[in-house]
Amino acid sequence: MNNTVIDIDNVSFNYGVVPVLENVSLKIYEDEFIGIIGPNASGKSTLLKLILGLLEPDKGVIHKYNHAGKDLRNHIGYVPQHSSFPRDFPVTVSEVVMMGHIASSSRLFHYKNKEIELAKQVMQKLEIENIEKRQIGELSGGQLQRVLIARALVCEPEILILDEPTSNVDMRAEEDIFSLLKNYSEHMTIIVVSHDIAFISGYVDRVACLNRTLVCHNTASISGKMIEELYDAPVKMIHHHHH
Repeated sequence: MNNTVIDIDNVSFNYGVVPVLENVSLKIYEDEFIGIIGPNASGKSTLLKLILGLLEPDKGVIHKYNHAGKDLRNHIGYVPQHSSFPRDFPVTVSEVVMMGHIASSSRLFHYKNKEIELAKQVMQKLEIENIEKRQIGELSGGQLQRVLIARALVCEPEILILDEPTSNVDMRAEEDIFSLLKNYSEHMTIIVVSHDIAFISGYVDRVACLNRTLVCHNTASISGKMIEELYDAPVKMIHHHHH
């Protein structure tokens, strides 16, 4: 088994008196592609915020390590469920991608040659270099998601976290994005929150089922009955065929 990069140990969290997470434990490994699923208000986004350090657990601890076993707080890329700026904001694709360097850049909006080159390489890998001068308001949902993923990747993170990255795209774009993420997972730990368990099971190594408490499964063991119990409702398992 690869090294542990995130160790969630008996974590609980409440918003005031409302319990959101209860005694959650999970080890996430180096170069693993793991999916987190669950119904609405099950604590998925809260768990991501705890991993990112945006929230602190009420109980338990979360340890983050890099490949050498050292603390990893500054080497995590994050793609939120919703972009942090309106679609009509006057900014180009390349400007959005370069924002991923702001945290590490010594001077605000003044980038080093290496940072500019990294952004070009990432845009090429995500096949958005031909639209780098376009305004983000002109993009399709799938194109915008690629731009937001590129923004998270330019700082060369060791862990990439994505919250519902395909919630506003069509099935073709969804397949393109997950195929892309699968390639990156060969040398990067990826955590993705999704509602579409049948779809993501074709890509991820394990699925963490979260509904206040958490149970983790290998994708081969996921069944319709298991998902119905998680969502407390009948669920139709739709199988996608990946080529």
